[in-house]
Amino acid sequence: MQFVKTENYYLIRLEKGEDIIPCLTKFCEENNVLSGVFQGIGAFLSSELGYYNLENKEYSFKKIDKACEIVSLTGNLSVLDGKPFFHIHTVLSDENLACFGGHLKQGTVGATCEIYLLPSVTKIERELDEAIGLKLLCLNKEPQS
Repeated sequence: MQFVKTENYYLIRLEKGEDIIPCLTKFCEENNVLSGVFQGIGAFLSSELGYYNLENKEYSFKKIDKACEIVSLTGNLSVLDGKPFFHIHTVLSDENLACFGGHLKQGTVGATCEIYLLPSVTKIERELDEAIGLKLLCLNKEPQS
């Protein structure tokens, strides 16, 4: 991984073979980045995408065992159980330019993955919403710095 910090954001380049979520989590722990938004492009060698079924409150996941272009990578960063937590959605394209997308559970970087991470000065946490079945952004508390 390589990165540069500008006045307002980080530009991060993940390298072939790196696993996106653990790498970004480690980066945020080491640089004390707790909340923010991000977007990126690049490629995955393999990935796992999910769809959340609200009725049964479960994700169904599908492993993609082939190289794909990252057409879109977007999400947010918050705090869950005291640690950085990435909520990532992506759209991927295969060799036939067919696109598919969903919630990113896992992604192994192909050629590269270039991410713009805009940190927030406000610490945003997640809490379980039992009616939904997910740990959602908790925005009704007093903001923390």
